[in-house]
Formats: sequence, structure tokens, C-alpha cells
Amino acid sequence: MTSAYETRPTSELSHLAWCALVAVRLAQQEGKAQSKLQQHLFIMQWLTTAQKRRLLPKNVAQDIAWLLAQGKKYGFSANLLNKIDYIYRSSVGELATQSVLFRFTYFIETLKTMGWLDFLVPPKDWENGWKCSETASAVYTPKAQLYPSFDDAGALIKPLPIRFTGDISGVYALMEQCHLSFHPESDYAGCSEFFLQG
Repeated sequence: MTSAYETRPTSELSHLAWCALVAVRLAQQEGKAQSKLQQHLFIMQWLTTAQKRRLLPKNVAQDIAWLLAQGKKYGFSANLLNKIDYIYRSSVGELATQSVLFRFTYFIETLKTMGWLDFLVPPKDWENGWKCSETASAVYTPKAQLYPSFDDAGALIKPLPIRFTGDISGVYALMEQCHLSFHPESDYAGCSEFFLQG
């Protein structure tokens, strides 16, 4: 069971993210951290130093630990710079000004950090109501409908169906934080179904 989403201390989170982003930009100006691999190594070293020296507030220790764990598990494909940028934009209130596609991506990425499984479901499986299990906390997006639902600027041009399994009680607060409008539909094949609307 996934615990309810909790609002994080935004000023401390934005400070962590801002410091990391500035450190990366300064390193780039010095000719370092140019490639994705170099950026990854730089961020991992920066986070490790911040953690060891306790340079940031105690209540962001779990965020630093999570970023380090992501970096160790996925290597440079963890896209730490993008994750830190997401943290910064959302924690300083910039999320509301972003496109629906950006906010939806942020929503999915945040669910994943909460332990949710994320599936892009092929058309035939979507029609058949495929799910990994009735109880797993998972989000399902129809692969064939995802990109056609948005224009080139990331605006939603037609409602996008999304399905959930598991305990969705914590999802509502996250929808609100991401400034996303979801219209609930009747359950479908053991899933809670919603439509993302503009």
C-alpha cells in the first residue's frame, strides 16, 4: 500500500535543487560536466559531498539519499539533472506555468519516486484492460494515445485516459500539486480510470 502523498518542505527542496543546478552550471562554465556522463559524475560527487559534510538542512537528507540511490541504480540514464530541475521548478511554484505535458510527466515521475509502477500500454492490451495486478500501485497510460493527445508546445489537445491500480488515496493531492485536471470515470476492468483534461 502506498502512503498518502505528503507536501515536502518546498523552501529547503528548492534550495537543494538551486544549489545543485548552480554547481552544475559553474562546472560547465569551467569546461567540466559537458557530456551527460560528466554531468552525472559531477552531480553524484556533489551530492556525496553535501551528504558527508551535512551542508544542507537535515530535512532534505532523504532527498539527497534518493537522488544518490537513483544515480547508483541507473547510472547516467537516471537523468539526475532533469530530476533536480523538476524538483526546483515544482518547489518554487513554477510548475503551474509549465505545459500540461511537462506537468503530466512530472506527475508520473513523482509517482515513480513514491514506489509506483509505470506502464505504457500497447493498444490491444489497453482495449483488453491489461494490468500487472489488481493490488499493485501502478499507473497505466495508453501508448498509442499519449503523443497524439498533446501538441508540439505540450498543450493537451484531447482528453487522455489514465488507469490506476492499488491504493489511489494519495494520488489526488499529487494531481492538485501538479495543477492537473483529471475527470474520474467508472472503474474499468478492476482499474480506476480517469481522463486528463485541459
